[in-house]
Amino acid sequence: MRNDKCATASIATPRWFGYALQSLVYLAHHVENDVRCPSGEIANKVSTEATLMRRILARLAKANIVEAREGRDGGYYLRKSPESITLAEVYRALEMSEPLCTGMMDTANGVIGTDIKDAFGTIMRETEQMMMEFLEKKTIADLVHKVYAECKEREQVVIES
Repeated sequence: MRNDKCATASIATPRWFGYALQSLVYLAHHVENDVRCPSGEIANKVSTEATLMRRILARLAKANIVEAREGRDGGYYLRKSPESITLAEVYRALEMSEPLCTGMMDTANGVIGTDIKDAFGTIMRETEQMMMEFLEKKTIADLVHKVYAECKEREQVVIES
């Protein structure tokens, strides 16, 4: 019999989406130098375990978003340009078991909550559809520009102080 923890270890959760986006931003930043990054390095940068990071990266590799090379100079790198990877593509690649807005359903347990669960379900489906339409318009490059532009602004403030 499988351990329950092992059985659920590969089920993608909304948390995976955050880790996936962070790892892709990190990899995109390394694209300029044509550097491959080991999963342990990426996991360290996004503050998660290397095993979880490998599971996430495996799904991204299956979707042809990243590629993995083994060996001494191995590691992960982007298979496509950051401008061509939409956030919706990343979301779909993870094959998440529950929508990002599932947290709303966590509160639907009491007397009123039970009755309102169907209404929440409708709202969640509509929210998910709107979110996916929005994510189709955003790319990893958008995140890279935003993240590293803010870093440069903070550095500039420190220099000027």
